[in-house]
Amino acid sequence: MKLKVLLQAVLLLLTVAAGHAETVTDVRRNPFYQPPLRSTADLSSMMATAQEDIRDGLYQAGYPELYQPLMEQFPKAAVSRVDYLPGQTFVWMLSKDNGGQGPVRVVNDMVWGGKRRIAAYEFSISSNGSQYVFAVPLACGNLALKEVIGSGTVVGEGKVGCLSCYNFRFVADAGYLHQSDPGDYLMLRAGVEHSLSERWSFLAMVGGAPHLSGTDGTDAILVDFLLQYDWFRFMFGNQWSSAFVGVGLGGWITSGNDKLSAEDTDVDVIADIGARIYGSPETFNASLFFEARSAVDEFDDIANYGRFGAGLRCRF
Repeated sequence: MKLKVLLQAVLLLLTVAAGHAETVTDVRRNPFYQPPLRSTADLSSMMATAQEDIRDGLYQAGYPELYQPLMEQFPKAAVSRVDYLPGQTFVWMLSKDNGGQGPVRVVNDMVWGGKRRIAAYEFSISSNGSQYVFAVPLACGNLALKEVIGSGTVVGEGKVGCLSCYNFRFVADAGYLHQSDPGDYLMLRAGVEHSLSERWSFLAMVGGAPHLSGTDGTDAILVDFLLQYDWFRFMFGNQWSSAFVGVGLGGWITSGNDKLSAEDTDVDVIADIGARIYGSPETFNASLFFEARSAVDEFDDIANYGRFGAGLRCRF
């Protein structure tokens, strides 16, 4: 029964996660380029002077192969002045944090949620048999991919159908959990992370929690699902890093005595908080995190049977 509840809740989390899109109401808050664009000459200047940022943004968005054709074809591309109405969607949009002074970030599956239409320049390039339609709002210079047309299909309008846009990557955790009852556990789990947008991701992991010491508790199998949000960015050493929070549900599956709260199989509510301490988002990186988990039916005695600890999360 407990595992059935876990599966139903995970399906609900997946449904919510799959429908996620990021709505932007003010593109001027984190401009990719300053000052605002007032002519196609300004657009040309932006494309020429922001080449490294464009290369970085395309890499993060999952389109590194577009950098060369974009740079080669843009000078001859036909540029149109267009207006986008509220509700217009984009595959992704590049911007910069901290009012345009921070690192390049990618907003995936973006929806323009402003109250008024937004003025932009629009142009397209061709690569590998497909046409890539780009948009650049005048107010911010945020380079955006509006749609991809090719082979009889259209990718865009906020609907992305490729792994290069919404990445899957391997993740692994190693850590320690303590239960006051008492019991101490090694936490080992691995799985995949599905990036829903530049800030949201969904993790599915399986593993084990060998019982290390303590008079109560027993070895457990872990089946955990987490929805994670990149909370804020900060300087760590000489590079930008990010802190995150996560919530989810997990299966704590044992062969212990089901009549003992410290040994029974449970459906856990999980909460994480942590920060990246090594690497960059698009390459191998490591994060330190703190985790709390408690069985759904043991909230009233979380001080005794809740499990609290810390670990290291590596993304490959």
